[in-house]
Amino acid sequence: MKRKGSGRTKGATSFVKVNLGELNRVLKEDATVIVSRRYAEQLELASEAFSATTKNIESHAKTIEVNVHESPVEFAVQEW
Repeated sequence: MKRKGSGRTKGATSFVKVNLGELNRVLKEDATVIVSRRYAEQLELASEAFSATTKNIESHAKTIEVNVHESPVEFAVQEW
Protein backbone atom coordinates (compact mmCIF):
# COMPACT_ATOMS: atom_id res chain seq x y z
CA MET A 1 0.00 0.00 0.00
CA LYS A 2 1.46 3.34 -1.06
CA ARG A 3 1.40 6.23 1.40
CA LYS A 4 -0.51 9.30 0.28
CA GLY A 5 1.35 12.59 0.13
CA SER A 6 4.82 11.13 -0.14
CA GLY A 7 7.14 11.73 -3.06
CA ARG A 8 6.49 13.51 -6.29
CA THR A 9 2.97 13.84 -7.69
CA LYS A 10 2.34 11.71 -10.79
CA GLY A 11 3.00 13.82 -13.88
CA ALA A 12 5.00 16.46 -11.98
CA THR A 13 8.48 17.27 -13.29
CA SER A 14 11.74 18.18 -11.60
CA PHE A 15 13.17 20.18 -14.49
CA VAL A 16 11.92 23.00 -16.71
CA LYS A 17 13.27 24.53 -19.92
CA VAL A 18 14.26 28.20 -19.71
CA ASN A 19 15.50 30.17 -22.69
CA LEU A 20 19.04 31.51 -22.17
CA GLY A 21 17.87 34.97 -23.23
CA GLU A 22 15.32 34.93 -20.41
CA LEU A 23 17.99 33.99 -17.86
CA ASN A 24 20.31 36.71 -19.17
CA ARG A 25 17.45 39.21 -18.88
CA VAL A 26 16.90 38.62 -15.15
CA LEU A 27 20.38 37.61 -13.91
CA LYS A 28 23.52 39.66 -13.52
CA GLU A 29 26.58 38.54 -15.48
CA ASP A 30 28.30 37.28 -12.30
CA ALA A 31 25.21 35.44 -10.92
CA THR A 32 25.70 31.92 -9.59
CA VAL A 33 23.39 29.42 -11.27
CA ILE A 34 22.82 25.95 -9.79
CA VAL A 35 23.15 23.14 -12.37
CA SER A 36 23.61 19.40 -12.01
CA ARG A 37 27.15 18.15 -11.44
CA ARG A 38 26.90 15.82 -14.44
CA TYR A 39 25.83 18.69 -16.72
CA ALA A 40 28.81 20.78 -15.57
CA GLU A 41 31.18 17.84 -16.09
CA GLN A 42 29.86 17.15 -19.60
CA LEU A 43 30.44 20.75 -20.63
CA GLU A 44 33.75 20.89 -18.70
CA LEU A 45 32.56 23.93 -16.75
CA ALA A 46 34.58 25.32 -13.84
CA SER A 47 32.41 24.54 -10.83
CA GLU A 48 32.28 24.32 -7.05
CA ALA A 49 30.78 21.42 -5.05
CA PHE A 50 27.31 22.17 -3.70
CA SER A 51 24.98 20.11 -1.51
CA ALA A 52 21.45 20.57 -2.85
CA THR A 53 19.28 20.62 0.25
CA THR A 54 16.05 22.57 0.58
CA LYS A 55 17.76 25.01 2.95
CA ASN A 56 20.66 25.63 0.53
CA ILE A 57 18.38 26.10 -2.46
CA GLU A 58 16.19 28.57 -0.55
CA SER A 59 19.18 30.59 0.66
CA HIS A 60 20.61 30.82 -2.87
CA ALA A 61 17.23 31.82 -4.27
CA LYS A 62 17.03 34.74 -1.85
CA THR A 63 20.39 36.15 -3.00
CA ILE A 64 19.38 36.56 -6.65
CA GLU A 65 18.84 40.19 -7.56
CA VAL A 66 16.20 40.99 -10.16
CA ASN A 67 15.97 44.44 -11.71
CA VAL A 68 12.40 45.65 -12.11
CA HIS A 69 11.68 49.02 -13.66
CA GLU A 70 8.36 50.46 -12.56
CA SER A 71 6.75 53.64 -13.77
CA PRO A 72 6.46 56.38 -11.13
CA VAL A 73 3.02 56.83 -9.62
CA GLU A 74 1.54 60.31 -9.79
CA PHE A 75 -0.70 61.52 -6.97
CA ALA A 76 -2.11 64.71 -5.49
CA VAL A 77 -2.78 65.51 -1.83
CA GLN A 78 -6.01 67.23 -0.92
CA GLU A 79 -6.56 68.57 2.56
CA TRP A 80 -10.10 68.52 3.96
